Amino acid sequence: MKKNVKLSNVVLPAFKDFWKATKSDEYLYFVLKGGRSSGKSAQIAINRIVATMRHPVNGLAVRRYAKYLRESVFTQLEWAAKMLEVDEYFKFQTSPMQVIYEPRGNKILFAGADDPKRIKSLASAEYPYTWLWIEELAEFKTEDKIETIEDSIVREEIKFDYKVFYSYNPPRRKGNWCNKKFNSVTLDDIYFVHHTDYRDNPMISGKTMQKIQLLKENNEHKYRHTWLGEPIGSGIVPFDNLEFREITDDEIKRFDNIRQGIDWGYGADPFCFLRLHYDKKRKRLYILDEKMEIKLSNREAARWIKNKGYNDHQIIADSEEPKSIDEMKQYGIKIKGAKKGPGSVEYGEKWLDDLNAIVIDPNRTPKTANEYENIDYQTDRDGNIKNKLEDKNNHSIDTTRYACEDDMSTKQGVTFLK
Repeated sequence: MKKNVKLSNVVLPAFKDFWKATKSDEYLYFVLKGGRSSGKSAQIAINRIVATMRHPVNGLAVRRYAKYLRESVFTQLEWAAKMLEVDEYFKFQTSPMQVIYEPRGNKILFAGADDPKRIKSLASAEYPYTWLWIEELAEFKTEDKIETIEDSIVREEIKFDYKVFYSYNPPRRKGNWCNKKFNSVTLDDIYFVHHTDYRDNPMISGKTMQKIQLLKENNEHKYRHTWLGEPIGSGIVPFDNLEFREITDDEIKRFDNIRQGIDWGYGADPFCFLRLHYDKKRKRLYILDEKMEIKLSNREAARWIKNKGYNDHQIIADSEEPKSIDEMKQYGIKIKGAKKGPGSVEYGEKWLDDLNAIVIDPNRTPKTANEYENIDYQTDRDGNIKNKLEDKNNHSIDTTRYACEDDMSTKQGVTFLK
């Protein structure tokens, strides 16, 4: 760099781990998420300008809609070049939109996902496309289109490492695909996930700080979502007693208060079996194993249960399918139907929430871990919270309630079941 601007002067302290990660070949994906004005997009822009100068490769910057490219990623990259005082080496061209590193000729192209032809036709005779930046990832309704865009970049063996960058402000709803995927304790190791907020950005203005403080005082939920980047959902965490950690084989050998449950599922909903241990004295529930599968026949489920040695304890199953219960009995499974009553769903969910801990090992029960950490309360059409969890992606929660039927109080004749 001509004027020798030190990266340490433009790299925010909170992003040092991010910069270190981009220098290794350990990760394919770099997920920068968080609240507004956290500096995440600016740091990616600086990182990619430096990479364009250092390596003979091309890159692609994408947003859901092409019309927003110029005012966001294009301007951000132009700002980054000026911050590094290397803008004289770059040509920022708006038609067609591209950033060219003139000493070498490699470039950064821009495309909207609403123009898939431009993305699919990417080719360069001289420099390969090795990195992709998708800004405002949460604008995409599903992950499918993201995978298609990625395939246009990550497609053949080259001597350079591929890198895919995501930046976004987490949506409010915890069930949004971005939140479910990148907040999950079961995420693959090829993802580097980094969360920041405005407090990590020392360059934020005093006026903005005043605005943030005012919102914090008047509307804490909106403050947490907008500026801290928290997917607050309804604003209340259904289960704040979740403990994600390894459950060792030695622990399981000592567990002797076994509970088991089944939620039958139907159509696209999976069959769900759970095996648990309930520590009554300490009010701690341990989820030990799961079988969650779509279109699993009762015969196959019974065979799996026997092969695992889980026919040593009775199973309490959703009583809405008495034929399935009878069929499982014919296969030699110890099973009975769950009792149900008015208000039972809410009561059962409250019992789970009142436990001192629900211990989940993401390696043993990844699907259960995903459901528990992403569930939220239902809301009415006006956004008011209902005293009931969402009735979707809750198969393991229903199964837990069935399994623990006999441990739940039945005051006033009410059971905690669906």
